[in-house]
Amino acid sequence: MNARRHSEDYVRISGKQPVSEALSGGWPVREVVIRAGSEDSFTRDLLRKASALGIKASVVEAQSFDRKYPPKSQGVAATVHEVPLRGLDEVLEGIPAGEPPFFVALDGILDPHNLGAITRTALAMGVHAVVVPRHRSASIGEGAAKSSAGAVFREPICEVPNIHYFIEWAKRKGLWVFGLDAGGQDAMWTADLAGPIAIVVGSEGKGLARLTRERCDAIVSIPMSGNMGSLNASVACGMAIAEITRQRHQKASERLEKRPIDLR
Repeated sequence: MNARRHSEDYVRISGKQPVSEALSGGWPVREVVIRAGSEDSFTRDLLRKASALGIKASVVEAQSFDRKYPPKSQGVAATVHEVPLRGLDEVLEGIPAGEPPFFVALDGILDPHNLGAITRTALAMGVHAVVVPRHRSASIGEGAAKSSAGAVFREPICEVPNIHYFIEWAKRKGLWVFGLDAGGQDAMWTADLAGPIAIVVGSEGKGLARLTRERCDAIVSIPMSGNMGSLNASVACGMAIAEITRQRHQKASERLEKRPIDLR
């Protein structure tokens, strides 16, 4: 499936790290704006970097800045081209030989801050792509950009017609599809998650949809003590990503240890 083509749309982002990531990653940035009174060594470096790239950069009067950007902007904002979406096959073909694919699919994640936090973790832990459905998904805008600390500009994001489409695609490509849900019978610590894998994470309030659960190869849960009924979607997803990454590294280490030693 090919990624959806976007028109020449731009979105506003704010915060030091998201703007810095957009500039450092070679993102199509149209303008960088600094709030008067917020200048420091970091913002001055941003202005120099933008100017060197031929990007419009300016310091604007505080009241004008405050009318356009949120209070937690850290006095730094930019207008950037919206995040392009990648194709599943494109991402799969780009994975190095011998490295098992690792996809994270989000089923009904509507909070852009959760989307951003998950994308940030995915980038940090080597997930090959975050998959979102065309409908019933948080927008990849300012909220996601800021909560991801700019990771949305670097982590591949794939859009699919729906999560069921992705699950069937993943199975055809040889991936095991695990659903993450509080009602899962198997603790994820006991499941073998080291091979080609796609983990599907449900919405903040309802978890996985029934049809999604039925299409997964297995449903795993995060064992919890105490009286907590569930975890925030981004926290639960982060724990799952960490466990999968741990298992993958452990299995890779075991393969190295079993290599025959040439004593010649």
